[in-house]
This record gives sequence, structure tokens and C-alpha cells, in this order.
Amino acid sequence: MQNKNGIKRLVKNSCAGYLGTKHGIPNYCCLQDSPCVFFAQDDGLPRCIYFENGVLPIDEKLEREYKSERDTGTEFKTAQPRVNCQKCGAAFSAHSNRQKYCEKCRDKNANEKTKLRMRQMRKKQAWCYA
Repeated sequence: MQNKNGIKRLVKNSCAGYLGTKHGIPNYCCLQDSPCVFFAQDDGLPRCIYFENGVLPIDEKLEREYKSERDTGTEFKTAQPRVNCQKCGAAFSAHSNRQKYCEKCRDKNANEKTKLRMRQMRKKQAWCYA
């Protein structure tokens, strides 16, 4: 797991089942009546349904990373399609199916269009007043 420390921090700060040290058991989870699965020494991919459904949605970035590593098969509600920018070719997450440009190129393209529009408008106005 890439961000195991982030998950541990989220468990410690936000999980209702996490009680710290209780009955001589470090990282005690009252839901499982044993140590929390995320504090185990092995580097496996532990699962806790309560954590996945109740605690993980607090941090969207961590949730996206967690679910992509596990490939849980559930549709992630804020997942966005990855597309390539038509100007620079960089891959980015599109917010709609009509989005063609990454943020940098979108801003540059908008500036270019504004410049062209203003030139045409000024040219037309100058002709009218001449």
C-alpha cells in the first residue's frame, strides 16, 4: 500500500471503533475486538468494511487511491475519465465528456480566443468610426 501512514492517521483521528490501547492490546478496535487490521505488521491489503464505508469517504484522494489499489469492483462515484489534452497531449481527469484541454491549455486557449475576439471587435469598431 502506497499511503499506509495516511490510512493509519485517518483511522486514529476519525474511526469510531479505534480506541488506542485497551485491555493491553495496542491499536484496539472495538468493532473486531482485536487490534485494528491497518496496524498489523504484514504488508498485505487488509479490509475493514466499516472503515471503507464510514471513514474513508472523509478523504476523497485517499479513498480514490485505496479503492484503485484494491480494485473493489464498486463504482467510485467521483471517478473521472482520463483523456489526453488535444494541445499538449498530457493525460488529465476530465470533468465532462466534452472537455478537450488540460487546465493549463484551457486557460491559454481561452486567452487566445479572447484576444482574437477583441481584435475583431476593435477592427469592426474602427471601421465604423472612420
